[in-house]
Amino acid sequence: MNYWLIFFTGLTSGGVTCAAMQGGLLAGIIANQKREETEKNLKSTKVNSFDLADWGPVAAFLSTKLVSHIILGALMGLLGSRVELSLSARLFFQTLAALFMFATAMNLLDVHPIFRRLAFQPPKIFYKWIKKSSGSTSLFAPALFGFFTILIPCGVTQAMEVLAITSGSALSGALIMGSFVLGTAPMFALVGIATAKFSEVWRTYFLRTAAVLLIGMALYSVNGALQVLDSPYSIQRLGPKLVRLLPPYTSSSQTKKFVNDPNVKLEDGVQKVTISIANSGYSPKSFRVQKDVPVELTLETKGGVYSCATAFTFRAFNISDLLKPVDSKVHTFTPTKKGIYTFTCSMGMYSGTMEVI
Repeated sequence: MNYWLIFFTGLTSGGVTCAAMQGGLLAGIIANQKREETEKNLKSTKVNSFDLADWGPVAAFLSTKLVSHIILGALMGLLGSRVELSLSARLFFQTLAALFMFATAMNLLDVHPIFRRLAFQPPKIFYKWIKKSSGSTSLFAPALFGFFTILIPCGVTQAMEVLAITSGSALSGALIMGSFVLGTAPMFALVGIATAKFSEVWRTYFLRTAAVLLIGMALYSVNGALQVLDSPYSIQRLGPKLVRLLPPYTSSSQTKKFVNDPNVKLEDGVQKVTISIANSGYSPKSFRVQKDVPVELTLETKGGVYSCATAFTFRAFNISDLLKPVDSKVHTFTPTKKGIYTFTCSMGMYSGTMEVI
C-alpha cells in the first residue's frame, strides 16, 4: 500500500468531498457555539490569532474522527465487509446529518426556541469530570460528532474502506484509514477556523450567512439521498431537461435509434453497456435500452479512481457496488417497465440515466 498516495488523496479529492457533508456538521456545531458566546457577551471585539475557543472544537473533532477511522480500518482489515454499513443505513445517517444542519440553520435564524436544544452537552454523570479535565464542555459536541463521522462516509472514504477490506490486515487497514483522515484534516481545519473567525469579524452578518450556507448544504445532501433512491422528487428528476440529455423518440424511429446507439451493443439477444468510472463521474451519462431485453452492464475503473463515483448504485435494479481503483464488475438484469432510471454514486454527487423504451 502506498500510504503517501492515500494521504495525498485525502488532502485533495477526499478533503473536498468529505467537507460537503462532514464539514457542514463541524461548521454547524461551531456556529451554534458562537451564537451562544455572542449572546452571553463572552467574546471581545478583538480577534485573536490563536484562541482555544476556536481551535479546541476543531482539534476535538479531528482527533476523535481519526481515532474512530483507525479503529474502523483495523476492523475492516481484520473482518472484511462484515463491518460495512448497508446502503440504507448510510442514506439514513446522511439524511439525519442534513436535518441536523437544517435545524442548526433554524436556530441561527431564531425561528423557534425548540431548535436551541441542538446544543449537545455531556451526560450529567460526566459533566463535572469533563469540565474539570478540559476546562470547557464546548469540546464535547465536536468530539462526539467527530467520532460518529464513520456513519456518514463520503464516497472517497468508502473507496478507502474497500482498500482496507482488501488489505486483509488489521494493521494495514488502520494505516489506510488513518493516512486518509490525516490527509483530510487541513480542509476540516480550514472550515472550522474560518467559521469561528468569520463569526468574530462579521458578527452582524454571520448568523444569517451561516444559516443560508447550512440550508444549502442540507438541501444538497437530501437531494443526493433522493438521487440514490431514484426519487421523482430529486432536483434532477423535477427538472427533466437536465436529465434527459437525448432528444425524445418517436414510435417510428425507436428501433433505428436503438440499433445505432454507440453505447449499447446487441449481441446474442443481450444488450451490452459499459460504464467507465472516472474521478469526475460516469461515461456515458445517458443511454437507452429496449424493454424486456436482458442488459449486461459492465462497470470499469481504470488508471486509479479514488472518488465517490466508485461507490456505484443503481437502486431500481438492486445494484450496489464498491469498485477498487482499478476494477471491473458485471451485472445482468432485465428492464420490464418503460421509463427513466437514475444510477448514482452512494451520495448522489455523480449520476447518470438509463432510459427504457
